[in-house]
Amino acid sequence: MSPLTPTPDHALWHRTPALSDCLTQPHIAAAFDQDALVRELEADGIEGVLHEPADRSRAVLGLHNPSTTESRVNLRALLPEHANCTWHFLSGSMHTSEAADGLHLHLAASDTVWLTTTT
Repeated sequence: MSPLTPTPDHALWHRTPALSDCLTQPHIAAAFDQDALVRELEADGIEGVLHEPADRSRAVLGLHNPSTTESRVNLRALLPEHANCTWHFLSGSMHTSEAADGLHLHLAASDTVWLTTTT
C-alpha cells in the first residue's frame, strides 16, 4: 500500500465518476473543484483516487479493479484517517464484508466504485 501523499495532477489515475446527478450536489461537486486535494491510492491491486474539497469536510473515493477477477481491499487499512467515518455508496458495483480488521470492499472484475463520507 502506498502512503497517502499529494501527487501532481498529471500523475493521477482519473476516471470521470459515473455519478448520475451526484456531481450536481454541491457537497460532492466541491471535492472535484480545482482547489480540491487529490491523492492517488493503491492497495492489493486496486487503484484509487481520493478527492477532498479544500476545507476537507468531505471525501469522495473512487476505486478501480483492473483485474479480470474480483478483488477486495480493506477500507480501514487504505484510509486509516477515515477509519471511524460512515461511507455512502454513490455508484458502481461492489459488496462488503466485515472482518476483525475492518470493512472490506469487494470489487467486481474491471469495475469502478465511488463512495463518499463526511469528516
